[in-house]
Order: sequence, then C-alpha cells, then structure tokens
Amino acid sequence: METSVDVGSDGRLGTTVNIDPLAWYLDTVVAQLAAGGVTHAVICPGSRSTPLTLALHRHSVIKLQVLVDERSAGFFALGIAKALKRPVAVVVTSGTAAANLLPAVVEASLSHVPLVVLTADRPRELRGVGASQTIDQVELYGSHVKFFKDLPSPEPSIEVIRYVRSQVARALQCAGDTRPGPVHLNFPFREPLLPKWSHAGIPAPPTPITHPILAVPQRALSDARAFLGQFSHGIVVVGPEIEEVQVDPLIAWANRWGWPIFADILANIRHINGVIGSYDLLLKSSRLPAPEVVVRIGSIPTSKSLNQLIHGLPGLLLEPAPQGLDPNSQDLILLGGDISESLTALLEPPSSYHRDPQWLAQWLQAHHRIVEALPEILTQQPLNAEPQLFGNLGHWLPTDNRQPLPVMVSNSMPVRDLDTYFPTGASHLRFFANRGANGIDGVTSTALGLSSHFGDVLLIIGDLAFYHDMNGLLAALKFELNAVIVVINNRGGGIFSFLPQYEQLTPDVFETYFGTPLDLDLSHVASLYRAEFRRATNAENLKQCLEDFQHMRGLRILEWIVPSREENRRWHVDTGQSIGEVLSRGES
Repeated sequence: METSVDVGSDGRLGTTVNIDPLAWYLDTVVAQLAAGGVTHAVICPGSRSTPLTLALHRHSVIKLQVLVDERSAGFFALGIAKALKRPVAVVVTSGTAAANLLPAVVEASLSHVPLVVLTADRPRELRGVGASQTIDQVELYGSHVKFFKDLPSPEPSIEVIRYVRSQVARALQCAGDTRPGPVHLNFPFREPLLPKWSHAGIPAPPTPITHPILAVPQRALSDARAFLGQFSHGIVVVGPEIEEVQVDPLIAWANRWGWPIFADILANIRHINGVIGSYDLLLKSSRLPAPEVVVRIGSIPTSKSLNQLIHGLPGLLLEPAPQGLDPNSQDLILLGGDISESLTALLEPPSSYHRDPQWLAQWLQAHHRIVEALPEILTQQPLNAEPQLFGNLGHWLPTDNRQPLPVMVSNSMPVRDLDTYFPTGASHLRFFANRGANGIDGVTSTALGLSSHFGDVLLIIGDLAFYHDMNGLLAALKFELNAVIVVINNRGGGIFSFLPQYEQLTPDVFETYFGTPLDLDLSHVASLYRAEFRRATNAENLKQCLEDFQHMRGLRILEWIVPSREENRRWHVDTGQSIGEVLSRGES
C-alpha cells in the first residue's frame, strides 16, 4: 500500500512523497547487505520470502543461486562462505523451511563460518493463532547464532528504516569479526508480498562495517613467555583450517625454541619443511618421551592419539578471539588476537630458558623414518585397502593446477585416514572438512559450494555420508559445477568398527544398529543427476579412474568398493605394527 511520508534524499525527514513501505524497507536491507560484504546469496523458493527474493533479484551486486532443499542449500552456502572467507546469505520462507537450516547453522557456529540466515515469517499478529506455515521462529537457532533480531514489519516510518539498517549492520559485524559465525535475521512480512519499486523511498545510507584486530596486551605476552620458559620439552599443535597464522613466524618460533610442530592435515601446512604430520602413527608406535607443555593454535586436532598426548598438559592457547576452545579443560594460558603477531612477540625465550637440541631432532628423525617407510608398508596391504587412497593421493592428483585443488573430506573415517596416511600433505592440494560438529550431513553440498567459488573440487566421502546428502547433488547439475566425488563404499559405518561397540556387541546387534549397510546401487544416483560414473575395486582401477576424470568436466562419481569393515580394521592395526617395527629399528 502506498503511503505519504516525509523523507529526503539522505534518508532524513524532508519532502512529502508517496512510497511503498515494503520496497523502501527492502532496498535498505539489500543495500546494507552489499555494503557489509555480502556478494553471494542462496535462495530457497517460498511464498512468504517473496519480498527478500525479489529484492535480491533486483539488485545485481549480489550473485544469486536457487536451490529447493533448505538443508542442502544451507550447507551449499556454508561451502561458499568457507571459500570466500566472507559472509554469505541464505534465504528461506517461514515454517519448517527455516528449521531445516539448523544443521548448517550449527556447523557454521562451531567451525566459525560467517553464514547470514535470512528467514521470512508471519507478522506478529498471525503468530500463535494457527496461521498456516507458521512456527515460532524467534531465536529458532538458540545459542548457535552469534546475533539474532526479530525485525519489525515494513512501515512508512523513517525510524523503522533506520532501525532495520542498524540491525542488519550489527548482524554483519558479528558475522565477520575476529571469530566469525552465523547470524539470524527474521523478517515478518504482511501481505501483499509484491513490492512496488516504482514508488520506493530512498534507502537509508548503509552503515560502514569494519573488523578491528584484537590487540594482545604486552603484560599477557610477558607472562606467557615467562611461563613457557620453564619448560625445555614442548610441542606446537596447529589445528584444522587455521587461516589466521602465517607459516614463517610459526616456523621461526618453533626453531628458536627447539620444539616440533604437529600440524593437522586440515591446517594445510604439512608440506612445509620441518612440520610433522606423521604423529598419529608415531604416537601409536614410538617410545619417545612425553612433552611437558603444549602451545595450541586454533581448534583441537583430528587425531585421537594427539589429543590423548596433550590431555592434561599445561600450555598456551592462541586464538583470533579469546574463546578458550579446550574440551580437555587443560591449564592453558589464553591469548586472543593476531596469532602471527603473538608468535613474533614471543620469539625470544627468556634468558633462563634451557634449549635441548636433541628434543626437536628426535621427533624429526622419527617423522622422516615414517615418511620413508610408509609407501612400502602400504604396498604390503591389499590393493583395495582403504588407506591406499589417502597414502597415494598426493601423486595421483595433478600438480599443474594454477591454484591448489580444493579437496573436501567427509567426517568419520575419511578425514581420520587422510590425517594418518598423508603425513607430508601437498602444496597442490588444499583440504577442507566440516570439523565443527563433525557430522556427516551436508558434506556433499559443502563441497559443491567450494566448487562454486574455486571452479573445481574433489570430494572423498563414505557411503553413509553420501546417502545423507544426495539432494545436494542437484547443485552440480543445476549450476554446471565441476566435481569429482569418490565414494568409499564399505557398506555402512566404518568408524564404528574401531569403537568399543564392535568388540562388546554380538555381530547381528552391531550390524543392525551401527554397521547399517545400505546396499544401494550408486550408479542409479549418477543417472538421476546425469553424472559420469565409474566403479573401482582396487588401487590400480582407482588411480586410472581418477586420471580419466581429470580430462572430463561436470559431475563425476567414482564408487570405490572396498572389502569388509572388519578387514579394514585389521589393516589399520597391521599398519600401526609395521610402523612400530620401523621406529624400533631406528631407536635401537
């Protein structure tokens, strides 16, 4: 409905004009989103969200992609935001459509991804009275979002326009600050839902958004240096997807103090000389002395063995924002702020520090022995053993890319095997995973979101996780994305064979409730989404199929049939024993 309102060209009160409050409101929202760094939005179809959809369509500064399944769309937006390192919006209609975003919101929260959730809603007078497609969306995602605001419905009021602009700006500020994360804006729209932009008011000028870097107090740095100086035998642990730390200050610090760097495969720095990535095998097999103290950077590592090693150790935790991500409840000094600046400031140990030259040397020597022995040990496994893929990944994939190939790895066994059997990493590969909540839902959609930005992706995923997000494959078909998906088909949940349930339950109970084989013919999935399909049964087939896929574009699915989960478990044990023998010969 058009309304007369006094508004000037600068958004202040002025000349009386006829405007459409809905169009005025929407232009203000979209202008602020664009000013806050939103360049991509994923749209899910719906009636109540019509105003937001049309407003984003009207303003070409934001790239739009439409997906019909909200859960997959949320993870697709998550993948784009992971790649861009900036806020990405996802728009859904009211009701259970909004609820379907919860898994992606949870993952964004725990993995610190700036996801901007825009949900349409009924106006306040239609809530709680039985209106169709209406649920309670107020604080729908609870503590999983950093900021929530139930915005007012559009009104012919400059005060409302200014308030909406300020709240959108606050949301974007929270989404992209020193510890990024998801935010939620809820829009209660009244009918009619079609804006009249021919009578739109002038949007309120966008609010500039900055993200200052948290400074570390000098007193805290001095205390941390004095504390670490008490110990000669320390280690540095770099967690997953730490983009904030620069490699040069990290290497310089560790060399100056004489401490080894243990880097998670998802830190993407294992290819750097002096970084140790073989610790999972090493810690299971070596008799090296335990460290006295730990410097942790970012989130906890993937390796259970490494987490057990550092459990209870005192130390230092470096994070961009001082959140204290420490499930082990260790006695850690917490330093928030620029990690590289903190390492540089802590470069010189105190004068009382005693550097043990053998401490770093023995860890590096053990690491090099594992790296040299592992290829031969893998050849002793059957050609269809799961670790074959991860141990050979670096030289099976092309090295002539202009940029590192993004490799998305699913949770449960794939990311653990990658962390264990690819100790050196590779500069031509960049690894991603959803390690926030460690779930297996939305993995395919996240990978395709990465492809949407990078232009290509390799996804390594188990059969259960692949099944969980088959709807996500639509994005590859619809947006003509390039993706190779390797589905490791071990007929169920392989991770459970390594847990106490496997040994303490009868086989029939274990298979029913934990093994859960699917027995699906994945070639039909490939046909549905018009993907190229191959099936491999050993490492030679696998390598050849990957080579063939490099010369194709679009969606390519490679199903790798591996033997029983019981055999896979035995191979892992045998590999650990072989590594132990190698290390024993070196230590004797």
